[in-house]
Amino acid sequence: MILLNNDLVIGIMSGTSLDGVDLCACRFEKEGDKIKYQIIAAETIAYSPEWKNQLSDAHNLSGIHLSKLNTDLGSLLGTITLDFIHKHNIKPTLIASHGHTIFHQPAEGFTLQIGAGSHIAAITGINTICDFRSIDVALGGQGAPLVPIGDQFLFGEFEACLNLGGIANISFNDNNQRIAFDICPVNMALNYFAGKLNLEYDDRGKIASEGKVNEALLISLNTLSFYNQKGPKSLGKEWFEEAFLPTIESFALSKN
Repeated sequence: MILLNNDLVIGIMSGTSLDGVDLCACRFEKEGDKIKYQIIAAETIAYSPEWKNQLSDAHNLSGIHLSKLNTDLGSLLGTITLDFIHKHNIKPTLIASHGHTIFHQPAEGFTLQIGAGSHIAAITGINTICDFRSIDVALGGQGAPLVPIGDQFLFGEFEACLNLGGIANISFNDNNQRIAFDICPVNMALNYFAGKLNLEYDDRGKIASEGKVNEALLISLNTLSFYNQKGPKSLGKEWFEEAFLPTIESFALSKN
């Protein structure tokens, strides 16, 4: 399906921070090499505690239970999207759903985002595209960052685009080629340690602002092999748990 001028599209995103489901209805208009956009409606629907627990533990599930979670999440996303459509009285042409990342190991040739697009399409009755990353991984790419070409079309006037989410990534033009790669964990790490203080997140960075840089830890983190690799490169929860987190927890840190 080719987007036409003035098509209304709903984008759905579920990130590693598990803050909730982000929905955005945008209208697009092509002008030469650029694409103009207009945000018609946007909101975040918070995950229930039950859903947060299910998604945070999904990488430990058996194949059959993960398959069930895939369709259950697709049904949830479809219902949320249909409510969003009715609430804002809009008529989208297309739905684009990223899904929720469970595994990301491009070096092994696979990446997995759950949240069955077929169930979203069945519930809403609207053409739905999904599974954005797999073809790039199949072609030998990293499957991440997700939207460097979108950065170029929508924000091409900027020298670089920096995205701070669960993981930070950057995209920029180099010799007329769009270059993009992951940089480091962001909310994935910040929320993890906020959780150690029984908080969902560090509101306005108050706790972080009262801390001091641990120079020895910073040096240790900077020696992780990922930071010495040249792009293309990407990160996932696996690397965070296997390399980043153990490095931090090897130091005796405290809130003060």
